Amino acid sequence: MGDKNSIAIISDIHGNYTALNSVLEKINKMDTDISDIMCLGDLVGYNPEPEKSVNKIREVCSKVIAGNHDKAMVGELNTSWFRGSVKKSIRWTQNNLSQSSLDYLSELDTREDIVINGNKIILAHGSPNENAPFTYIFNKFDIQNIEPLIMNSNILFIGHTHIPYCFYNKGDGWVNIDKKEFKINPNYNYIINVGSVGQPRDRDPRSSFVIFDSKKNTIMFKREKYNIEEVQQKFQATDLPESFSLRLKQGR
Repeated sequence: MGDKNSIAIISDIHGNYTALNSVLEKINKMDTDISDIMCLGDLVGYNPEPEKSVNKIREVCSKVIAGNHDKAMVGELNTSWFRGSVKKSIRWTQNNLSQSSLDYLSELDTREDIVINGNKIILAHGSPNENAPFTYIFNKFDIQNIEPLIMNSNILFIGHTHIPYCFYNKGDGWVNIDKKEFKINPNYNYIINVGSVGQPRDRDPRSSFVIFDSKKNTIMFKREKYNIEEVQQKFQATDLPESFSLRLKQGR
């Protein structure tokens, strides 16, 4: 993958087609020349439109990574430790996905290494460790466990926690960047969590995603409002747990 301009990176759609559509509309209207959209997994789970979400991701994304919910749908993940409401969501979602979508989810990889304009990039859902791809990385202590796997890369993009953040390391430890837009230093290592489109958990109910301008070497964290009431109405036609509907407005 050679010359690209800006790339939109999304994650954790979780069957929230309304949110996904709002984010895609925002991406299409942006002044930046976006050449690709990449998705870091969890296309399904929790929310009421899994099939439409999978179909849209297949249509618009050049790269798609498998999330834990995606693999749970196709029996490739032990769900015995999931709480009851999540198991119920998985069963409902499995029954509302076509065989084509289930086959697609089963074929997704848990990691992909790419090069964009000289930047060595790792795409993963939770962790670049392919033996434990769904480990949560919240802080610099979690990062220490995966350091050997990422020191030869420039940027690791992940999702999974539903909380956007960025850490960088210039050679003397990991530091958090609390900025919405900043320039990448090619001599540093970065871990960028793009947050969640379909179920944000940082107390901000707006969808979260990231724009990476590979020519200018800039990262932009973006938020987009969507019609949460519309999604909550769609829950009423399902037997999905009400708690998943209510948490959308709370951003948690």
